[in-house]
Amino acid sequence: MRIAILRKKYTFHGGAESFSSSFIEKLADDGHELHIFAINWQAAGSHKNIHFHNVPAVTFNSFFRDLSFALFSFFLLKKQRNSFDIIQTHDKTLYQDIYRAGDGCHIEWLKQRWKRTGFLGNLSMVLNPYHGLILYLEHSIFKRHRYKRIVAISNMVKKNIIENYGVSPDDIDVIYNGVDIEKFHPKNRERYRRETRQKHGLTDTDFVVLFVGSGFERKGVEYLIKAVESMPVSVSTLIVGKGGHRGAFKQRQNIILCGTQKDIHKYYAAADIFVFPTIYEPFGNVHLEALASGLPVITTINSGAAEIVKDGVHGFVIKEPEDVRTIAEKIQFFLDNKDKLVSMSESARHLAEEFTFDKHIGKIRELYERIIAEK
Repeated sequence: MRIAILRKKYTFHGGAESFSSSFIEKLADDGHELHIFAINWQAAGSHKNIHFHNVPAVTFNSFFRDLSFALFSFFLLKKQRNSFDIIQTHDKTLYQDIYRAGDGCHIEWLKQRWKRTGFLGNLSMVLNPYHGLILYLEHSIFKRHRYKRIVAISNMVKKNIIENYGVSPDDIDVIYNGVDIEKFHPKNRERYRRETRQKHGLTDTDFVVLFVGSGFERKGVEYLIKAVESMPVSVSTLIVGKGGHRGAFKQRQNIILCGTQKDIHKYYAAADIFVFPTIYEPFGNVHLEALASGLPVITTINSGAAEIVKDGVHGFVIKEPEDVRTIAEKIQFFLDNKDKLVSMSESARHLAEEFTFDKHIGKIRELYERIIAEK
């Protein structure tokens, strides 16, 4: 098959971008011809089946970048429509066969944020033209039916789309993400645990909590910090990623800001548990990476990953990210119950093995074949 994939850019620390890159490489390895339409794509190497097409865009700021990418990609793809069997977008664009809602539903994120920010925060959302643009593009995709199929990466996202835009449930396929279960593996502890801990001044006996993600506000870093600081014992916390309000965390005891990291699998190897108290997360590849690495996961019901994490088996699911007391209690649970830490670590790995890239690609291939048959 000749497949066109749209995604604005690739950055090694972006979960959605990294997923897109791995997804593209896997399809190319299977013999399909992949055409990437992007502003820039650092991961487009020398693979004979991967071809990069530059989409001109005005990158002055995020508003003009997203607007120009949507417009220019529309004209490029419409002109070349007969050149591809499938056109799939991983961004909010205006011309595609498959819209993959990997970034979730923007209006739902704004609703969750609205409940948690004060007057000035809400006013800034109303006055920010970028939110207006993304809502317009989202509305245009769903209400004007600019798709043949929608791929939601969780049932939560499917529900968000239906409730906010009245899309028929029959138009949406829920296909969970896949994870590289060889790259992310409990065996990495033997290879990288001590090395990574020593890099950040941690000992072999320290209990280490890990957070991975960029966009600290949406992903609930402040709630993790408050939970850790409220605990009666010292817990070391590695925060990998980037986001606003970094200055508020710099001088705090046992809070280690690691920035973005290419070798992220080494950080999972260094940790004991993974905590992600998100306000809104469509699914979050980091959940699967943590599970595959053998880390029990503490997350919230505001994450699509809460659909697969069984409370008390693979970790814990918190009802509200602001429930700092419960987050602290669940972290303490693992400190006090080392046997449960071991058994839940094993269960986490077993769960991740159900979400391999091969299984994900198989479901996507079935969807492609259905769409092509309908054409």
